[in-house]
Amino acid sequence: MLRKRFQRTERWQRVSVAFLGGQAISLVGSGLVQFAIIWYVTLRANSGTSMMIITLASFIPQLLIAPFSGVWADRYDRRWLVILSDGGIALATLALAILFLLGYDHVWFIYVAAIIRSLGGGIQGPATNALIPQITPRKDLLRVNGVNSTINNVSSLLSPILGGALLSLFPLWVVFMIDVVTATISNIILFFLPIPSHKTGKVVTALGVEPKLREGESWGFPSVEDEIPADEKASDDEIVELVTPETIGKQFRQGFAYVRRHRSIRNLMLTYALFMVLLAPIVILTPLFIRRNFGEEAWLIAAIQTALFAGMAAGGLIVSIRGKFRSHLQVVRGSGFLVAGCTLILAIMGMTALPPFSFFAILAFALGVIVPFYTTAVTTLFQQNVERSYHGRVFSLLYMIGSAAIPLGTVLFGPIADLFDIAHILLGTSAAQLLLLLTTFKTVPTSFESGVLVMEEEAKDDEVDIQDANNFSQ
Repeated sequence: MLRKRFQRTERWQRVSVAFLGGQAISLVGSGLVQFAIIWYVTLRANSGTSMMIITLASFIPQLLIAPFSGVWADRYDRRWLVILSDGGIALATLALAILFLLGYDHVWFIYVAAIIRSLGGGIQGPATNALIPQITPRKDLLRVNGVNSTINNVSSLLSPILGGALLSLFPLWVVFMIDVVTATISNIILFFLPIPSHKTGKVVTALGVEPKLREGESWGFPSVEDEIPADEKASDDEIVELVTPETIGKQFRQGFAYVRRHRSIRNLMLTYALFMVLLAPIVILTPLFIRRNFGEEAWLIAAIQTALFAGMAAGGLIVSIRGKFRSHLQVVRGSGFLVAGCTLILAIMGMTALPPFSFFAILAFALGVIVPFYTTAVTTLFQQNVERSYHGRVFSLLYMIGSAAIPLGTVLFGPIADLFDIAHILLGTSAAQLLLLLTTFKTVPTSFESGVLVMEEEAKDDEVDIQDANNFSQ
């Protein structure tokens, strides 16, 4: 019966399931290693400076590589970018496992491995996000993004649980080897998957072999021409620029100029960036909030993290099951207002008589359920409204924003938490989130989703250019 159901699924769905399944396997292995690295540095070094170094080593390299990876994702085969970056991460982890097996367990080896893993993640992330709309029809993007969000959140939920269990049973190098195995499995799956070229649309495996179809069958992948709105197609000059071997910096600037030129895309990205920074206190100050208000027991923080990630996994599952929203932009606003509301409730809790800890855990679960609605709707909006030839560069910008939000939030709000009560900080950030979302009714109109606004914006830009030229001639 299951076999018949599988046969009834469209071919693009089978490819998407295999791709996301392979990425899920790789994510679990990567999550285990990341947990093991933090655990080892915490116990071995027992130093705030060491924690700062490992945090910077895990975040800064992917920020530095993201502009290059975005250009590569638009210039080269995205499948090979995922394979090579994941393989590079696995090789670095394999070297680390061998060193620890031989007794060379210096902390600085961990730092070097973290830098290499971060570089690989900075390449793999934008390429993966750009590859999803390449194999997914436009109408099913939200569902697939929801599944991808669920996979990421379940991985985040399972990593500390499995990591703690494995580290209690096996030496550290064994956990490192698990990541090598999972990355290998993921790359083998991706190697043999039939994937359409993002430039020509030709469906081939990694070796360029074109699988045969039965008569009357089709892959169901989105067409290169049909999936790009007519008003967003690149001009002949832009196409020539994309295929010529230009410098990485110039092509990245072209992607940046593309975002700047389309005001609604630019405003949506700025809103996303500011919102994520304002969300940082929830992430970085929650352990301190718990310690100051509920106690120092380790299980309290573990319970909140479990509730948050469980909620995010549930939220991603709900999005994937629903599969479609009438307006992704309204979902972004609505979920954003709910996140700001939860932050406001948490602030009020901190300024008044605290309710039982169980209420706080329920609030964390609710917040977790809401977040995937926001992130998947934002991702889908960009996938649907950004021209495919710019997907890599635009998603590298998004990846940089997401990666920079926590470090920037740490710099901004960490020292403030030593001067002011955390509840007052959360009150201020929730108010700022509400004001930010209210401005989107003007900065990102609803007509943005229809594709009409992009054409209108370009027409206005042309009028401004003509007017400037006339003024100059006068």
